[in-house]
Amino acid sequence: MARTTTPTAQRYAAFWSQMLPLSNRQTGFSIRSPRRQPSIEFCYLGLCFRYWLQDDQPDARVQFALDRSDGESIYASLSRSHAAIEQAFGAPLEWHHEPFSHTRRSTLYEIAYRIPSPALRDIPPTKWPELHAQMIDAMVRLERALYPHLQPWLEDDFL
Repeated sequence: MARTTTPTAQRYAAFWSQMLPLSNRQTGFSIRSPRRQPSIEFCYLGLCFRYWLQDDQPDARVQFALDRSDGESIYASLSRSHAAIEQAFGAPLEWHHEPFSHTRRSTLYEIAYRIPSPALRDIPPTKWPELHAQMIDAMVRLERALYPHLQPWLEDDFL
């Protein structure tokens, strides 16, 4: 039985396929394959950097999220450096902390930046490179702003 792909999944795959080679050259991480979903990510030791773009909702996002048992202490440390991180990034960031709940399997810790844009389905493919550039620029700045503050946890994991 042949697997069919929806137009939405095809759009996601095409959008991410064009963006990944550019992103991988400019960021400190490599995302190997495009997905047919609204996000792609790179996770290392539970430190996750994600690109988001919904097909039916406006605004792209770059996001850092914690998927670690010590996420609370890392997030608390990052929160104490809130002003320095935003200054290094060059713009205000969205800071989210949502506790474990019946609908959420784990506690959510994330820092994100919203890039005003139409929903993916409303962006002509000829305009994708402009949004790719904005998303990659924001991801590079987010990575550079957070990296010095994440060093203690990266070093601990190698000891």
